[in-house]
Amino acid sequence: MRRLLLLVLPVVLCGLPACVQTPRPATPDRGPLILVSIDGFRWDYLDRYEAPALRALAASGVHARRMNSCFPTRTFPNHYTLVTGLRPARHGIVNNHFHDPVRGLDFVKGSNDSFWWDQGEPVWITAEKQGVHSAIVFWPGSEAMIQGLRPARYRAFDQKLTSAARVDNLLAWLEGPAADRPGLGIVYLDVVDIAAHTFGPEAPETVAAIREADDAVARLLAGLERLGLRDSANIVVVSDHGLGATSPDRVVFAEDLMDLSLVSVESTGPHGGVRPKPGVDADALVASIRAKAPAHLQVYGPADRPAHLRYDAANPRVPPILFVMEPGWCFEKKTGWPAFRRLFGNGNHGWDPAAPDMGALFIAAGPVFRRGTELPVVENIDVYRLLCAVLGIKPAPNEGGDALIQAALRR
Repeated sequence: MRRLLLLVLPVVLCGLPACVQTPRPATPDRGPLILVSIDGFRWDYLDRYEAPALRALAASGVHARRMNSCFPTRTFPNHYTLVTGLRPARHGIVNNHFHDPVRGLDFVKGSNDSFWWDQGEPVWITAEKQGVHSAIVFWPGSEAMIQGLRPARYRAFDQKLTSAARVDNLLAWLEGPAADRPGLGIVYLDVVDIAAHTFGPEAPETVAAIREADDAVARLLAGLERLGLRDSANIVVVSDHGLGATSPDRVVFAEDLMDLSLVSVESTGPHGGVRPKPGVDADALVASIRAKAPAHLQVYGPADRPAHLRYDAANPRVPPILFVMEPGWCFEKKTGWPAFRRLFGNGNHGWDPAAPDMGALFIAAGPVFRRGTELPVVENIDVYRLLCAVLGIKPAPNEGGDALIQAALRR
């Protein structure tokens, strides 16, 4: 395949018309933009395992060898980054579970109060504001009222719904006359992530889940063909993060590092976060933890965390003290550990985005995209601007750049 050098451009905060590059205006006679997420589809799965539909789609359009995710490499933060062009510390979904000290409440997966989601503007809200309707079969945030709006059509999350049924739901919404058809269709598939967490990122069960996800993409393409949309639809397939192997034998316990009466433990796993209680000297606590920390763990205070993580403790939802584990290792609590150990999976994600196993998938194909183009590395922060360009809409303020637009779209 022909290779292009991915342009490296400065990251800017921009939502002004002068920064928008649209290949052609969105009109009712154009096919829809379809966004597919395959949760946990690691960047190298496409080459290593049987995925004929995805491989054919990649060969016909644009494929990145790797897409870099944002820290933390978790599902909810990166799904919202993909559709807002904002990093987690900016859009406010800073983890799958987190505490908001301003409100005094905890966010958990499935929380749909607009309070949690209003720090970012997802592409379906940008589109609805500009007259492009959307139809979403699951995506973090898609059930929430954001800026007083919702997608034209959406479905409440139901993990029991099969991959095939999710695709069929979206295809049903795409039927009918062009004037009534949503311009943006979104579908979320989680079979790969579920299998890899339980059995491991390279287990036979995960390989079978990869094939199921690929079959769902083939079903989508066949359905678009049946609806007469295959040649006009633009399709973007992404994942939120990769997956790495882990074990209950590779764990560092919080109690071995600090007196838990001094802190609230707000996150555990491949990365961890604690919040000192009122009156506790955070700097002294960090120094004390570092003196006890094994080589598998890096400890950061609010002002000294690595710049490439862009995980700014200025957002009160981000824990002031951050632990980043060596890939394969986890940070856990001893409380309840015997029971949790029995449930401890063989795969996980959440480590530094630079870790080899954390890379994600990016494929784009359709009439507006280049053909037979392979890119080395792209950033998921740039996907939102690309989606807006394909839809012909002006993006909201975001942190992405135009590198992906310039590399992926036809001129």
